[in-house]
Amino acid sequence: MVNISENYATRIGSLCYTYTAETTRDDEMSNVAVLYASGITKNTEKIAKYIGSKVDADLFDLKNVSLIDLNEYKTIVFGTGIHAGKPYKPVVSFIQNNKGQFDGKDVKLFICCMYNDEKGNNQCSKVSKELGIPDAVFFNKKEKEMNQDGIPLSVDAFIARL
Repeated sequence: MVNISENYATRIGSLCYTYTAETTRDDEMSNVAVLYASGITKNTEKIAKYIGSKVDADLFDLKNVSLIDLNEYKTIVFGTGIHAGKPYKPVVSFIQNNKGQFDGKDVKLFICCMYNDEKGNNQCSKVSKELGIPDAVFFNKKEKEMNQDGIPLSVDAFIARL
């Protein structure tokens, strides 16, 4: 077991707060980081936590954390909800400000949206292009096929690719 102490900073209004988060892990670092921002329904957070639990990923809520060192991760997964056709600002800002950290990484994106089928595909394609992450999927909490945890089966298919 290794205790890991990580320093984070979060911005509230115009103030920036720094804090330390400590975790205990069997290894020094996960190979996967899941960075997400969720809205009122918390659908994106639920999916991010589910993915994290299945692949032993480190989770980062971009509404609370803005400084993350991604150098030790092989795979970076971004998750965002959609509001008025746009991804959440914390995800957009983080990606725009940290593109250099993605070099040589396997970067993926999932969006949680209210559409299925062609509308969902179109929205996913639009957001994928906007964020510059071509490997993208979308999930809808009302998909027909769910697993025993109440998560769309398409999430499990996404996890299998990690």
